[in-house]
Amino acid sequence: MKKLIYSTFVALFAALGLASCSSEEYDLGAGQVIGSDALSWNAVEDGNTFTFTNTSKDIAGVTYYITLDGRSSKEFPIGATESFSVKKNGYYVVSMYAISRGQQKSLSWTKNVDWFQELVGDPQWLGFTEGNLLADANASSRTWFADGNWSEIPNTTLDGSLQSGYTLTMTTNGGGQWQAQVHIENTGVAVSSGKTYDFSIAIVSSADSEGDGVTVKPQMDGNDNTFFSDARHPVHKGVNVITLTDQAGFDGNFKLALDFAGLPEGAELELRNIYLAEHKAENVEAEGGQTWSFDFQSGDNLLKEAVATPKFWLAHPGWAAFVDGPDFDGFEGSTGEYTFTAPENLGTDQWHGQAHLVFNDVQLSSGKQYDFSLVLIADHDVPGGVTVKPQQDGDDNTFFSDARHELKAFQPTAVTLPANAGFDGTFQLCLDFAGTPAGATVRVLGVYLGEAK
Repeated sequence: MKKLIYSTFVALFAALGLASCSSEEYDLGAGQVIGSDALSWNAVEDGNTFTFTNTSKDIAGVTYYITLDGRSSKEFPIGATESFSVKKNGYYVVSMYAISRGQQKSLSWTKNVDWFQELVGDPQWLGFTEGNLLADANASSRTWFADGNWSEIPNTTLDGSLQSGYTLTMTTNGGGQWQAQVHIENTGVAVSSGKTYDFSIAIVSSADSEGDGVTVKPQMDGNDNTFFSDARHPVHKGVNVITLTDQAGFDGNFKLALDFAGLPEGAELELRNIYLAEHKAENVEAEGGQTWSFDFQSGDNLLKEAVATPKFWLAHPGWAAFVDGPDFDGFEGSTGEYTFTAPENLGTDQWHGQAHLVFNDVQLSSGKQYDFSLVLIADHDVPGGVTVKPQQDGDDNTFFSDARHELKAFQPTAVTLPANAGFDGTFQLCLDFAGTPAGATVRVLGVYLGEAK
C-alpha cells in the first residue's frame, strides 16, 4: 500500500568520500552557508518501492545529491524524484546531501525492512488470492462524507491502488449508514450474469466500529441497485476479513462501494487484498465470521502443536540430486511456520525442489473428511509456483491436491482446501519449491489441518 513514511530523518554531516564532520553548521569562508532548515524531502512507500522527492530550498551555489545504495551518488535537483525497489529483507539507508563550496549537510532516511512481518504479522488469513480478476486492473476512487444532517463535510483522502491497497483516516464518525462513503470504481473488470463469483477484502482498523459496523457493497458500476451484498459487518481493532462466496453475477463492470459510518473520527484504515474471481469450491466463507477460513490458532488444528520431521530432495536442472536427506541449511521451521531459501542452480521443473514434512504423531482416518489451509509469501516472484501437496506419508498417490501456486513478490497467497477425503495413515505435507530464484525466500505460514465441519 502507498503511505507516507514516518522514518527517522537524521541531520548529520558526511562528505562524499571524505571524513565525517561535526553536526554544527560551519563555513570555510569560501562558500554559501547552508541553513539548518534548507534540506527537506518527501519519502513515499508503495508496496516494495520507495520514492524520494527533493523539496529543499533552492539556494544559489548549493548543489544537491542523493545516495540510494550507500556507494554511488548522483545529482538530485530541487523537485527531482528518485525511486528504488527492495527485493529482500534488510536495513536500508538513503541519504541526501547539500554541498556548497565550503560546506555540506545531509539528511538520512533509514528503514529496517521485514516484509513478512509487515504484510502478515502473526499467522493470519487475509482473504482469497488466486485467480484475482482485479490483479492487474486500474481504478479511480472518491469519497463522500456527511454529518448527521446529511450535509457534506470535508472528505478523507483515499491513498493507494487496487494492487498495493488503500489507506484512509476517518474525518468524522459519520453517524448513519452511507454518511462515510468510499467508492472504488472504473475498474473495467466485466462480470457476467451467467456466472457466480467470490469476493473478499481485508480491512485493518485502528479502532472498533460502533453500531452495525461498516457496509461492504460489491456492485455493478453505474447501477447502485445491482450488487452482491450491501450488508454491514462489525469491525474490530486489527485485521477483519470479509468474504462473500457463490454470488450471482450481473452483466456489467465491477465496482466496490464501502461505507465506514460508525468508525470514530481519527480511526486509521487499511484496505488490503481486494479480491474478485469466478466461484471456486476452495473459496469457502469463514464459519462464524472468523478471519481465517481455517484458523491456525483453533483447538481443532491437528498441527497446532505438532512437530514435523523434515526430509529434502533437491536437484539440479539435469535431475542430479545435490540434497537427499534430512539436512539442508536453507530451511527453517517451527510449528505452523516454515522458511525455504532457494540454493543456487535449483531445477525449475516440478519436483526439483522437494521438502517433505512428516507429522509422525498426526494420524488421519479414511472415514473422515479434513480441511487444510496455509499462506505462502515470497520476496521474489516464483512464476512456476510452489507445489502444495498434503498427502499420506509413504504413499505419493494419496493426497488432497498437488497443484502449483504462482507467487508474486510480497503478495500473500492463501491456499485453502476444504472437505478432503481422509486416509488411514500418517499425515505428510510435501512442498516443492522448484523454480524459486537462487537466494529467494518463501515463507509458509499458519498451516492448518482439521476435521471438516
